[in-house]
Amino acid sequence: MTAPAARQTERQELAELRAVMDRQLAVLGRLAEAGLNLATHVERQATTPGAPLEARPDLALAYARVSRAVRLTVALQSKVIRDIQALSEAAHRHRAADDKKAARDHKDRITRVLDRVIAAEVDDEDEVDRLAEEACERLEHDDIYGDLQQYGAGEIIARVCRDLGLAPDWSRWAEEAWAKGEVRRGAAGSPFEMLNWTGPPAVQAAADPDPTDPQAASP
Repeated sequence: MTAPAARQTERQELAELRAVMDRQLAVLGRLAEAGLNLATHVERQATTPGAPLEARPDLALAYARVSRAVRLTVALQSKVIRDIQALSEAAHRHRAADDKKAARDHKDRITRVLDRVIAAEVDDEDEVDRLAEEACERLEHDDIYGDLQQYGAGEIIARVCRDLGLAPDWSRWAEEAWAKGEVRRGAAGSPFEMLNWTGPPAVQAAADPDPTDPQAASP
């Protein structure tokens, strides 16, 4: 099983376990409420004026048993609540780990593509190393480009290239998988944004002649 599939399975198991615990908590709540009502009824019987004295020992025993059951139920409720809180914290840690990995993967992808773009645009090897290092430093600082996760890889790559004084021919990169994905999604700000089209409007206009044009209407 791949790592993403394993994480998805684990998230599903956590969600299923949370659903079971929520049902358990609801059942315990009903039991506690029923036990409290029963204890109140027994107490009312024992304290009613004129209640037979011979019934008091039985009522006292019944009250003690019901009260103990209610206390145990409340204790179980508290345990389930603690377990739910622990489960929620675990789920939060998993989400945070997933978000951190996604951010790292996104940044790594941007860095790899930038390295290739810089190498293709610059002939001098020392200049390639300098620009690649500067690009990496820029990606490290949130105050330059903000949270990289908020932007597509293409938009960040284009902004870095512009800041480095590079003007790549993006059409030569359009066949790479990451670029095709941005074209399909129509990613805002992507340098491939203009590639997501089906053909020039003139083609459709030529296919549908203007009925008001005498030449177009003539056989």
